[in-house]
Amino acid sequence: MSSPEPNPEERPPEAPKSATPSAGSLLDSVFRKDGPMPPASVRLRGFAFLLDFILISAVASVIIWKIALPQSHPAAFTELTEWSQTVITWYGERTTAPEAAFPEPSKNLTRALSVANELQMLCFWLYFALGEAFFGGSSLGKRICRIRSVSTVTLGAPPIMAGIVRGGLKTLTLYLFFPFGMIATLGALFFNKRRQMGHDMMSRTAVIDEKCINIQSTK
Repeated sequence: MSSPEPNPEERPPEAPKSATPSAGSLLDSVFRKDGPMPPASVRLRGFAFLLDFILISAVASVIIWKIALPQSHPAAFTELTEWSQTVITWYGERTTAPEAAFPEPSKNLTRALSVANELQMLCFWLYFALGEAFFGGSSLGKRICRIRSVSTVTLGAPPIMAGIVRGGLKTLTLYLFFPFGMIATLGALFFNKRRQMGHDMMSRTAVIDEKCINIQSTK
């Protein structure tokens, strides 16, 4: 004799399936102001970058004008000084001779300035890439401001390749695509909750505020 089939109305209701959080929402919960890794403010990042910019500009100037260019273009500094004086004179005489053409630099000086610009880009790239890859996502400016870069994949220091990519993107934004690249990378802040800039998103990194982490850990 077969047992009667259970009434569908008497069956226990199925437990609701829990929604699995996405990787993006998990990262949003980590990189938030009250989260375990609060993102650094734009003002703090800007001040750290200014310190780095002053430092690397000074170092690059010594390397370029005292070491590199005297070997390939010995007269570059003298020509630059003479051309700068000519430009100043031209600017002061614009009211009396408005038809005077802007003084163009010589071909030798133009080539020297092009080499200087390329060397300066290389110095910036190496500085940022080495700091990101081999010094725990830090630089001198970041250390002073107590901020650092972390990987959004491992939540640790950025891998070597990520540091190289991040340093290169930052340098290209500053030199080749300024100011449009700077506007684009800053605009990315408004499209994510982790306060990542364009070069952060492309290198899969984020910048966190170590001071806020220390404050939260003591509560």
